[in-house]
Amino acid sequence: MSKQASLGWLAFSLASSLVTFTHAAAPEIVLSGPEVEKLDWNTRALQAVDVDGDGLQDLVVINNDRSTVDILFQIKPGSTKEEAGKTARANRWEPVVADARFRKTGVTTGVTMYDLVVGDLNGDGRPDLVYTGDPQALTVRYQQADGSWLEKRLTEAPAPIQYLSGIRIADLNGDGRNDLVMLGQKELAVFYQDEAGELGAPVRLPLPDENCYGLEITDVDGDGRPDLVYLSTSARDALRVRLQNALGQFGPEQAYPIKAARSTLQVLHPADGKNPVQFVFAQQHTGQLEFFNLGPADEARDAAALRPRVFAPRASGKSPLAYAFGDFNGDGREDVAVSDPDGAQVFVYFRQADGGFTVAERFPTLSDARSLGSVDWTGSGRSDLVVASPKEQTVGLASVNADGRLGYPQPLPGAGRPLAVAAGDLAGNGKPAIVVLREEKGRRTFDILHRGADGKPVITRTVEINGLKTDPRGLRLIDANQDGRLDVLIFTPLDAMRLFLQAPDGTFAEADAAAGFRKGLVDNLEAGAVTTGDLQGDGKAEVLVSTGSFARAVRVDGQGALSVIDQFNARDTTAEITAAFVVPPIKGKRPEVLLYDRKGEQFQRLRANKKGVYEVVHTVPAGKIDAVGGEVRFAGKSGRQPELFLLGKDRFWWLPLERGDFVVRSVGSYTTDLPDVSYSDVVAGDLSGGSQPELVAIDPETNLVEILAKEPGAKTWTSRLHFKVFETDEHYQGKKGSAEEPRETIVADVTGDGKKDLILLVHDRVLVYPQK
Repeated sequence: MSKQASLGWLAFSLASSLVTFTHAAAPEIVLSGPEVEKLDWNTRALQAVDVDGDGLQDLVVINNDRSTVDILFQIKPGSTKEEAGKTARANRWEPVVADARFRKTGVTTGVTMYDLVVGDLNGDGRPDLVYTGDPQALTVRYQQADGSWLEKRLTEAPAPIQYLSGIRIADLNGDGRNDLVMLGQKELAVFYQDEAGELGAPVRLPLPDENCYGLEITDVDGDGRPDLVYLSTSARDALRVRLQNALGQFGPEQAYPIKAARSTLQVLHPADGKNPVQFVFAQQHTGQLEFFNLGPADEARDAAALRPRVFAPRASGKSPLAYAFGDFNGDGREDVAVSDPDGAQVFVYFRQADGGFTVAERFPTLSDARSLGSVDWTGSGRSDLVVASPKEQTVGLASVNADGRLGYPQPLPGAGRPLAVAAGDLAGNGKPAIVVLREEKGRRTFDILHRGADGKPVITRTVEINGLKTDPRGLRLIDANQDGRLDVLIFTPLDAMRLFLQAPDGTFAEADAAAGFRKGLVDNLEAGAVTTGDLQGDGKAEVLVSTGSFARAVRVDGQGALSVIDQFNARDTTAEITAAFVVPPIKGKRPEVLLYDRKGEQFQRLRANKKGVYEVVHTVPAGKIDAVGGEVRFAGKSGRQPELFLLGKDRFWWLPLERGDFVVRSVGSYTTDLPDVSYSDVVAGDLSGGSQPELVAIDPETNLVEILAKEPGAKTWTSRLHFKVFETDEHYQGKKGSAEEPRETIVADVTGDGKKDLILLVHDRVLVYPQK
């Protein structure tokens, strides 16, 4: 144990022997060493890659003590070994303990680095360095033919996370060129490499939640395209997935529940069309290893259908988003438009042929665009977008041109400050109309605009709104009395909803002024608390009002009285119901009702019992959203596939009820029989050369490593080998490094013999355990 004994002066001494175990039906795993390479203490992001193209794996690691990326070039067996140089790293004598298997050099960065990946990012066949850090968020160091490193700062990168596993390199679009993915604090950034070997401007995907980490790239759905997987520490489900579609774009974030994790995920195998993707991680509470698949959900399970796909159009902003639905590009499929008032822009999610959506396309628009509407104004078969800006005191109409661009809004007639807009077939005669809620010098009105004989928009009617103490905030067009004509609903803070019923001649009368109108049913409502749905199955939609711990279905009768059709109570009186939906029924059954409980961050599904009373049949965790609206839409070739949209202040949820989803299925766990051992990390690697990788499990508190294997056809994992990395000298008073060691583990062939070795990053050392 000559090498081990030479380390007795440090805070630890290496274990003198390794426990070796051979399973009767499996190749033997025997590790020797360790061989030791001296580094500095503040090192991280250890990885193995052939940096110089000599066919041998080298080691690369961040060294924040020196602001360098250290490269340990593997020396070819039989080559002349270089002599170790002098050191001035400490104020005491330290003998040279580095084995001469590596030749160490450093690439100076001058910054504090968080994460590092290595890969060819310009197509010249030479691996390049990519690191995140401060003050430079993302930097690429391109390796030159002479071995130098050309620096390029990617200035459009988002603010980086300070964890490992925040950047990854992979060929995302199958063009044979490596691309770069960065998981930032508030958004994902995808840098695609072009034909010239340049990384283009990133595709930015805002994150619904911060504190995400552990980025992995693997095929989740078995379609042959890489998908993105990461974790989050937010209250919502921890596992996050973004699937890549046929256009090469990454879709909305989908979240799935797993047990709290101490480690990042290890991908055991991707989905291949027959088998689902499988992961393993170390559990937070038990320290045992948990194995799970993410596979197709059983169609009979309601929970899978109610798992929202989350769209977050922007990374930050204070003003609530506004929404409109319409076929903006005239392809026969309904799209979603979202305004960002703070950014003077509109995001449009165009519907794809497979029923999904493209990533958001951004278009400039009016600043402070707080309200949107949609209507086919010209009869072209394309929906036009109505945009209202109180700040600019303008309402404009925008259309998508032949090139697919949404044009800048062209002003519509009208004076005063627009507060909200809505559009539709107001009279039920096929003629489009736009309704604009306005304020001018304390006078509140709504204008109705139609298309004139010359094609120009004209104001055909202005209706006074009397008795308001403050400006209204919301406007809706709903057939409240089920007469086939749309009525006008106006929402004002701390006041009852105002309802203006449309008469056959196109005039409007304020229904809430009638004696039989029960204002208490609609007092202090936000526009987002009102939805519609056909509860009676007669083809006519009732109005659903969400308030407190329940929702009510109401309508206006022939005498103008507001009456309650039914009430839907949440499971608990403490619930905060902010949206309600009528789910279209299966043939022969009554429709279901879905309540969103903001306080409980869940959906509550209600069905009518034998007496016709709606009861909660189950709840589905969903996460938190500050709802500003909700819609039941219909998609698919038949136009009959129901979809729910829950629209929020900073995100929106899409719930395609008849579209497939995934579910997490636990497929096993492993609890060690070693006393006082609890794992915090696990790494997959092929140490035996078999068809399935082994697992290296780490307990950094007891400094123990255990290697697990699973035989072909077996259902359980078994321990093959375990050892303690070092023993602590209680009398040592010098620097001891991290409280948890070893802190990083990789499996790679760094001895040039074709067998994978075990490499640990411990204190200020790299330990290499060659496989015999």
